[in-house]
Amino acid sequence: MVGTTSLALARELDVDELGLLRELAAGVDAGGIVARAGYFCTPGHRPQLSLEQRTFFDAAVAGDPDAPLAPVGLGALTDALRASRIRGILQAFDTLVAGGELIVIRTDVYRAEQVAEIRARLAVAAATGPLTPARFRDAIGTSRKYALPLLEWFDATGVTVRVGDVRTLVNAE
Repeated sequence: MVGTTSLALARELDVDELGLLRELAAGVDAGGIVARAGYFCTPGHRPQLSLEQRTFFDAAVAGDPDAPLAPVGLGALTDALRASRIRGILQAFDTLVAGGELIVIRTDVYRAEQVAEIRARLAVAAATGPLTPARFRDAIGTSRKYALPLLEWFDATGVTVRVGDVRTLVNAE
């Protein structure tokens, strides 16, 4: 797993969770602890999935070769997870999300490499004129159904700033 939750850690240490959260927050601020998606771990921690778990996720989020930036529906993936008999598969999903290998945006799941490619295209589009939802949609070759949640996610994660209907790239990498 990617690490542990504050509740699990508080129970293991037999301490008050709120007090522990204050200590964990101080550890995150100091850089000795990483917090991702509700999990805490050391900065260098790299979780490992079993071969069976990795095979499941490679197939489940493989995507469509004809639409390489299209996400997988979270509902369909959740159904497949629940139907699976693979030991620890739900925790493995949490691990992949917390570790950033899978990114949940509203009702869709993207692989990290898809989001990286989408961000690269966003940067190119932003450098060549006002970044409107329509220009972004065209830049990534998708529909408005997927483009708007992605733009909102980029706004929420500090990649872009929205002013009216136009986005500005915050940090060019």
